[in-house]
Order: sequence, then C-alpha cells, then structure tokens
Amino acid sequence: MSPNTKRAMLGLEEAGLVYEHVPVDLMSGEHKGEAYRGLNPTARVPTLVDGDFHLWESNAILEYAAALAPGKRLGGENPREKAEIARWMFMGAAHLSPNVARIFAHTIRLPEDQRNPKIVEDARTEVDRCLVALDMRLQKHECLVGDRVTIADLSILPALANAGMLRIDLTGFSGVVAWMERLMARPSWKKANG
Repeated sequence: MSPNTKRAMLGLEEAGLVYEHVPVDLMSGEHKGEAYRGLNPTARVPTLVDGDFHLWESNAILEYAAALAPGKRLGGENPREKAEIARWMFMGAAHLSPNVARIFAHTIRLPEDQRNPKIVEDARTEVDRCLVALDMRLQKHECLVGDRVTIADLSILPALANAGMLRIDLTGFSGVVAWMERLMARPSWKKANG
C-alpha cells in the first residue's frame, strides 16, 4: 500500500526499465533489519538497487528512471519543464503527501485513543490547498507539465490514489479527477497496483 513504493514502480514501468520487485515485509519489521538497513539506512521503502548503487527516496528513483530512459520524455526537456516538474514534485513531497499520511494515520492506522481530529482537520486544509493548485493546472492541461505524462504526474498520483478511503473530497476538483482516471487507466498503474 505504500504510495512511495507505487511512485517508484510507476517510474520504472513508464521508463520501460527491466526490474525485479522484491517485497519488504513492513509488518514483520524486515525494513528495520540489518540487511535492509545496509541498503537504506532510513529503514523506509522503497530502495532501488542497481548493481552497487543503492538509491532511496521515491522521487529520486523517479528522477533516476527518467534519466535512464530519456527517449520516454518523463523528465524535463528544457529549464522551464524541469522547473515545472520540480515544482509539483516538491509540492507533493513537502505538502500533499505528508498531509495525506497524517490523515491516514489519524483516521485509520493509529488506535482510536491516539487519533487527533485537529491534526486531521489541519491536514485536510493543506490537502485542499494542494488540490486547488492541481485542479487549476489540470483544467487547462492533460498532465501537470503540458500534455504528456512526466515524473511530476507519477510523483503526485499515488498520494491521491486512496482519496475515497480517506474521505478526501474531490467533488470540486473535476480536473484532478479526470487526470487521475486517465493515469489510473495506464498499464503502469495497473502493474504497480497488481
């Protein structure tokens, strides 16, 4: 269910790279074991292993996948496109994803006596701020950077994929909803959610 793992897998799929998906059992604490921490000292998923190169952080994996497959045009092709991609990826990493995670933690993951409704309320406000910006863009464009899928789209989509389960109201964001439907119809999404 990790949005971060889905993000990385989407990038690998869209780049057309051959890879082996090796599940890490978070429930048993496998990610905290010595073997996994040798690959990723933060003990988080995902981690990409390419020979002796170990890369963690899902957005970094997206950047790497795009660089390995320049013909797929997943990364920016000029300074403005690169800046646009960075804008959406940084917004996702700094604002959208952490607040979606807070909503998940305080509505589903934590025991009820540890849930804080104020955290959920504040997180929903921040998610809505992100949705306004996304929708303004997606009312005018098929994707976040023009009319082709880039790593910006692949970075944002997993954070919103469970909006219904988390009761994140997308009713007023028709551009976001249509964009999500388009991306979720792609083979890469189906494979990452296999």
